[in-house]
Amino acid sequence: MTVEFEECIKDSPRFRATIDEVETDVVEIEAKLDKLVKLCSSMIEAGKAYVTTNKLFVSGVRDLSQQCQGDAVISECLQRFGDSLQEMVSYHMILFDQAQRSVRQQLHNFIKEDVRKFKETKKQFDKVREDMELSLVRNAQAPRHRPHEVEEATGALTLTRKCFRHLALDYVLQINVLQAKKKFEILDSMLSFMHAQYSFFQQGHSLLHQLDPYMKKLAAELDQLVIDSAVEKREMERKHAAIQQRTLLQDFSYDEPKVEFDVDAPSGVVMEGYLFKRASNAFKTWNRRWFSIQNSQLVYQKKLKDVLTVVVDDLRLCSVKPCEDTERRFCFEVVSPTKSCMLQADSEKLRQAWVQAVQASIASAYRESPDSCYSERLDRTASPSTSSIDSATDSRERSVKGESVLQRVQGVAGNSQCGDCGQPDPRWASINLGVLLCIECSGIHRSLGVHCSKVRSLTLDSWEPELLKLMCELGNSTMNQIYEAQCEGLGSRKPTANSPRQDKEAWIKDKYVEKKFVRKLPSAPAREAPRRWRGPKCQRYHSSPRAPTPRRQVRMEPVLPSVAALCSAGSVEPRFRRDSLFCPDELDSLFSYFDAGAAAAGPRSKLPAAHPLPSLGRRAGDRHGLP
Repeated sequence: MTVEFEECIKDSPRFRATIDEVETDVVEIEAKLDKLVKLCSSMIEAGKAYVTTNKLFVSGVRDLSQQCQGDAVISECLQRFGDSLQEMVSYHMILFDQAQRSVRQQLHNFIKEDVRKFKETKKQFDKVREDMELSLVRNAQAPRHRPHEVEEATGALTLTRKCFRHLALDYVLQINVLQAKKKFEILDSMLSFMHAQYSFFQQGHSLLHQLDPYMKKLAAELDQLVIDSAVEKREMERKHAAIQQRTLLQDFSYDEPKVEFDVDAPSGVVMEGYLFKRASNAFKTWNRRWFSIQNSQLVYQKKLKDVLTVVVDDLRLCSVKPCEDTERRFCFEVVSPTKSCMLQADSEKLRQAWVQAVQASIASAYRESPDSCYSERLDRTASPSTSSIDSATDSRERSVKGESVLQRVQGVAGNSQCGDCGQPDPRWASINLGVLLCIECSGIHRSLGVHCSKVRSLTLDSWEPELLKLMCELGNSTMNQIYEAQCEGLGSRKPTANSPRQDKEAWIKDKYVEKKFVRKLPSAPAREAPRRWRGPKCQRYHSSPRAPTPRRQVRMEPVLPSVAALCSAGSVEPRFRRDSLFCPDELDSLFSYFDAGAAAAGPRSKLPAAHPLPSLGRRAGDRHGLP
């Protein structure tokens, strides 16, 4: 088994698993060889018990053959020689001297020199690897507000990594040389012993004559093995020198063997490497794990044979952002609809690479997989930010109700396509903005926060009658006439379904957060309308400093001027002036729902003052006894 030099540079779980397997194999082969040498010594020293001892030696040869089953040449050789030796027990008395020189001495030297050197290097490697793990933990725990501790931890980590890199390369070289030398040492020893058998036992000539062609063939292969081993050793020494020379020119402040990513990688792995992960338990402990981005998922594992743990099941439904408000440095957060995961890289460069890799994977997932490919996965995931008040327990009933809600809301003018990009068949909605969205735009809306946009699924969530009526009152066409009133005048281009995610995100922020495209009302009505709308709010939530007046007069004023102003501005269709579908009790429930959501999430996102919703304003008057 040959260990690659590149793997030891990354110190990946694959490298560690290979090292453990090689070390186990060396220990076992050492035990088998040591057993064989001891048996050979007993055979030489105990002449009178030769027959019994020789049988044990043959048994040792067969045990070694079983151990070397992975190498067909060694396994076949030992098996055939063992069978012949079993029949030649009575002729071995004159072979003790040859056995002393060929078997005992040669294999003993191999164990005492090569294997012992390997074990000493292993001890040094294990110690340096433990020191590096400790340095990594100390470096990660160094607080950002203590520069002297950060500098001390970084310096210790640099020295430890440099020592580990050199020792790891030497250790891999020692392993490969030992594996190559093991073949011809064992084969040469056994072949010399078998030639002695052939030379000194004329009585066994008839038996060995059948084995002679095979031994000659093996001798030729042995010569070639020696030549190949020498060539391989020179090639490995050349690689060792080249890699060591290259590492001397690297900066060891941070171990960054690979900071690039490839979304089109043939293996499907966009990026992989070590990250610290904060646990979700009460102690918030940090653990170092091997993370990778593959198949539009973020997964991690501790060891090579461990089952992959999925952090994000669908990257299309998540967002990533750096975190500067934590105690640790180089942190970033991956937020999905069901949970968030705090991660920490080893350097700022690695953090930026991971953030870019996740963003690129999200964009790639949108390009390669349509929404329908994720419908089965989304059916098992409800929106956490807008969880239903009365969630359905029967999946079949929820599916039927979802289709009914979808048909009713999509029947409103403009709701057959996404209100922000025009993607057909939108299945998500912003309940406080009154617009229908595709899955990609819904993810962008969710990243704005619930204080700006509350996202809910038309098919997966349960809908209260009040919210359903609200969505039927509004619609994409109506709301776009408000939020996109000056889009053409400002020269802005609305993104399409095929536009990049960055363009859609910029458009949505300008449209709903900055409100750049809202048309301002004329100066006189604009000054009058906000004053009249603030009066009811003060009377609703606060005590008014003025003398109380009849509520009928106060509530009648904000409605008619606002509607007239909107009609004069030409920004709302006549359908806005029709009677609302809401009754007073429903509006009480609706207002209390949004007030509760705003109190939990922060300031509520409002429509511009220049464009109040007439239907809500008019029914607000009905709630207080107005006609």
